[in-house]
Amino acid sequence: MKLFSKKSPSGQPWVMITAYDAVMARDSETAGADLILVGDSLGRAILGYEGVNEVTLSDMIHHSKAVMRGRTHTKVISDLPEGSYSNVELAINSATQLMCTGIDAVKLEGPLYQTIHHLTQANIPVVAHLGYTPQTADKEPTQKKVRANDLNSAEILLSECLDVQKAGASMLVLEMVPREVAKGISDNLTIPVIGIGSGPDTDGQVLVCTDLWGDHHFPFKFLKAFGDLRHQRVKAIEDYRNAVIGGQYPNDSHSFHIKKSELEAWLNLLNKFA
Repeated sequence: MKLFSKKSPSGQPWVMITAYDAVMARDSETAGADLILVGDSLGRAILGYEGVNEVTLSDMIHHSKAVMRGRTHTKVISDLPEGSYSNVELAINSATQLMCTGIDAVKLEGPLYQTIHHLTQANIPVVAHLGYTPQTADKEPTQKKVRANDLNSAEILLSECLDVQKAGASMLVLEMVPREVAKGISDNLTIPVIGIGSGPDTDGQVLVCTDLWGDHHFPFKFLKAFGDLRHQRVKAIEDYRNAVIGGQYPNDSHSFHIKKSELEAWLNLLNKFA
């Protein structure tokens, strides 16, 4: 199923960003993002879960609906959460529910060729995710982060990437893979490869919105903060608190007033309760 070209519609690398609600989706679209990913990273970033494996299909449906209400034209991809695609029948059922929110494709982790094949045969576009896979990593925290950093594992990864493409994947997310390996894979696939922590030579990049805002949950080497919104939010709340305590907010300019013709009658009514 051909859903994405190697280049974005602008002819430039694809720019993907996670979004978890209507406001994030609106802002991502306004800023020019090509793709929005409703990632299961919302477990840590938004819902306060310990890891992505606590995220449920209901969570993903809820947040996908919110994102769809905030965007007007940007394509949206949503993660199938861990446990929702452990067999083909379950995967089709879960993906169908997610697609009913109006999204354009689902994303799943691992070289699940049969699952990808059957989903695409059911007209459900699939984005594959290989390299470092957070759902697996949450279950095996001692696993090394960077994948395919020797010839043998790089060759295996290339084979997996070619196979998910053959199975019908429309796009591939490649996470925490050496730059040279990611470039070789991107050059040898006909579907676009979106990198995260995999160097600059893929067909596009994705970042978690809270990470690029400067609110990191993990200090991975590849992360770059493009803002400091967390401290700005805290400062705004502190200023609000101080203004309320100090009596500066709200003032009369922030207030509504009863009709002048009714004011005297209202005061007289109040006097009855004095």
